[in-house]
Amino acid sequence: MNTQYARLEDGNLVYAPKILTTPHGVVVNPGRMTYLAHGWKLLDIQPPADPPEGKEYVISGYTETTTDIQAVFKLVDIYKPPRTFSKLKIVIALTKRGKWAALRDWLDETEYGDLFDAAQDFREDHPAFIAALSAAQERFGFAADEIAALLAECVAD
Repeated sequence: MNTQYARLEDGNLVYAPKILTTPHGVVVNPGRMTYLAHGWKLLDIQPPADPPEGKEYVISGYTETTTDIQAVFKLVDIYKPPRTFSKLKIVIALTKRGKWAALRDWLDETEYGDLFDAAQDFREDHPAFIAALSAAQERFGFAADEIAALLAECVAD
């Protein structure tokens, strides 16, 4: 496959082969003129200048001229996978703050106790974790910045 030349077929990019079969025979590693003569076009997939912080360019489609195919880019947020928090680190961080005993008692009184006991770690996007965190924040009056600092210490390795 030669990724410098391509065709658009039903809107999909198809790369040129490294070996072309032509009416005049087989051409191994064809040059620019051979590719162009057989309907392949030069491919331009250079993204625009450096994206702003936290953003990246992704190809959203292609435009085609008589001699080349150009990628069309859109600017998107860089995907950040959800963080996973270590149960052990959460216990240590809460113990350092003198809040673990009260939180443990509260967990035992709620439906969250069994979930906490069963889990090894917690993903920040899991509905049970979100609900338990919200309930604990409300019950104990944790400030949002206090929760953020605590969780930053507890990211699993």
